[in-house]
Amino acid sequence: MDKISGPIKGIIFDLGGTLIEITRQWDDIIREGAEAMTNWYLKKRRIKLDSEALIDAFIEERYHACQTARTTQTEISAQDSLRRALKRIQAPASAEAVVEGAVKVFFSPEEAAYQLFPDAIDTIKTLKAQSYRLGLYSNATDDKLVQRLINRNGLRPYLSPTFSSAGCGWRKPKPEPFNLIAQRWNLPAAQVAVVGDTVGADILGAQNAGMAGILIQRDSQAAPGPIQPAAMINQLAELISLIRPA
Repeated sequence: MDKISGPIKGIIFDLGGTLIEITRQWDDIIREGAEAMTNWYLKKRRIKLDSEALIDAFIEERYHACQTARTTQTEISAQDSLRRALKRIQAPASAEAVVEGAVKVFFSPEEAAYQLFPDAIDTIKTLKAQSYRLGLYSNATDDKLVQRLINRNGLRPYLSPTFSSAGCGWRKPKPEPFNLIAQRWNLPAAQVAVVGDTVGADILGAQNAGMAGILIQRDSQAAPGPIQPAAMINQLAELISLIRPA
């Protein structure tokens, strides 16, 4: 594969699907999380509410929030979706007072279902040793979940900063998330690459920011469509030789 043109000094990684992978079906994870959350409300917090109504309302609010956020490219947090769901079912005010705890319980099955891709740590260790600046920006509805996943998977020592759309407000493919990190590093956009598994968020976002977008496709080498990445890789380990100066 051809090298990326121009010197790369910083790399912004996506998280889910790029450095870590989900090991269960999404629908099962979401339902299990919602059930655990309502059980937590009833048994741990002793707050009386209609559990089935809350499960359905929260899942619906999450779906609508996702669609809206994709259109506006502005994140809607899981906490806000839960607050709206609680209002819909006319839950007691005490339920809204502990929304942060409820959201953490909801994300517990998802957090447990993620695992590192086999070559993730070795790749970022090598790049870090070669003095590349390494950071992360993830589209996510809960920044605390992103930070826990980074800690849980041993990524914290190698990545800085580690931002999310829930924390900053902007969803990829807006250029602001990428520009923010480049400014933190004091690097021009032309010296930064973005590595991710989604064309519409990671690659388009990189292009919007004037950066090189590197698409990782582990399952196929098919052309991604009208939005063309600067390069494509099938494994993270390929990144080391791809960006190495000639």
